[in-house]
Amino acid sequence: MSKIMVIAGGDWQIELIKKAKQMGHYVICSNLYEDSPAFPYADACEVANVLDKEKNLQIAQKYQPDAVISDQSDIAVPTVAYVNEKMGLQGIGTDKADIFTDKTLMRQRCKEAGLPVPDFKICKTLDDALEMLNKHKKIIIKPIDSQSSRGVYTITDEKKLRDKFDDTMSYSNRRKEILAEEYIGGDEFTIDGLVVNGTHYPLCISIKEMYKENPNVSKVQTYTYSHPVYDYELLRNTNKALVESTGLPMGLTHSEYKFYKGKFYLIEAGARGGGSNLSGKIVPYMSGVDNYEYLIKEALGQSVDQKALDQLHLPEQRCVVMRFFDFGEGIVQKVHGKEYLAQHANVLDYQLEIHEGDRLENPKYGRLRPGHFIVGADSYDEAQKLAQDILNNVYVTFEEQKG
Repeated sequence: MSKIMVIAGGDWQIELIKKAKQMGHYVICSNLYEDSPAFPYADACEVANVLDKEKNLQIAQKYQPDAVISDQSDIAVPTVAYVNEKMGLQGIGTDKADIFTDKTLMRQRCKEAGLPVPDFKICKTLDDALEMLNKHKKIIIKPIDSQSSRGVYTITDEKKLRDKFDDTMSYSNRRKEILAEEYIGGDEFTIDGLVVNGTHYPLCISIKEMYKENPNVSKVQTYTYSHPVYDYELLRNTNKALVESTGLPMGLTHSEYKFYKGKFYLIEAGARGGGSNLSGKIVPYMSGVDNYEYLIKEALGQSVDQKALDQLHLPEQRCVVMRFFDFGEGIVQKVHGKEYLAQHANVLDYQLEIHEGDRLENPKYGRLRPGHFIVGADSYDEAQKLAQDILNNVYVTFEEQKG
């Protein structure tokens, strides 16, 4: 039995911990809150801020784990890399962690590799961002190292930039800078994959539909092998070139792109799996690859079956719909259809933690979405039908507004 330390203990680390336990390992989990959702699944739990590298190193020194890992959390990536280096364990290295969690470093790396990225500027002051707005008329401002679309805004006028600049800056953890980049149109995509011995293997792709109230937050992600309009093989090759240009040695990847003027432009790239259980549920279903087993074995320094990945044939007809609920705004009177959702045979995963009396608002960032479901089928049409059936049966009624 090996000891595995998982840094971060929210909902999206549960499947990783469960997998490590299924493989026969002892799991230590660290997270900021004593009632962290993943704690009941671990053998030992320690309260520590994910961002606190030294505290997490002390926990590792206490338990002497054989591997330190995490998933679905950008802010955990630098801490995991740091603890692994200090403990002499397998990891991606702090230099690679910086590239994949600092948006400015990733943009610069893309430019060096000749890969398409929007025009961007590192902004320390409001005047820096105003320069970009005057240049492009429509820009996106982002923290340099946050997650779940916190502090991300589309800006078309100076007033909104002045209103939102400090909020965006507040989410930059590493240093007080933000990223301002030209707004590019086009549909948005995600691509998740796996790196083994420095080779990147793409495992699934989605096209996004965004919330009308917030075009920076996704509402629907539809996963298919190919698309009737867009060249998914070009996206696979573009992302493979990006990931391998960084020298990432191992682990999971999650990248986001926009298609613009015949090219896929990088929006984000992470050295971790996609959130909302994308890597925990969707990747294995869409690809047939147990990506968590690969991650855990590589972190332990064990041999993995790379030949199976070299010969991998992805299921071409399979489809997954990940749909975030869009109930509207108001005070919840009743939630309908929870039982329908829980008992649905094709639901791979769901989250619907809202209750009577809760106030729902349009989501300002990803973590404020009111829940989601993931449904899979062996054809696009069947997956779409199943998703619509769920939407017809799972809904919220609101209290009547007085006055």
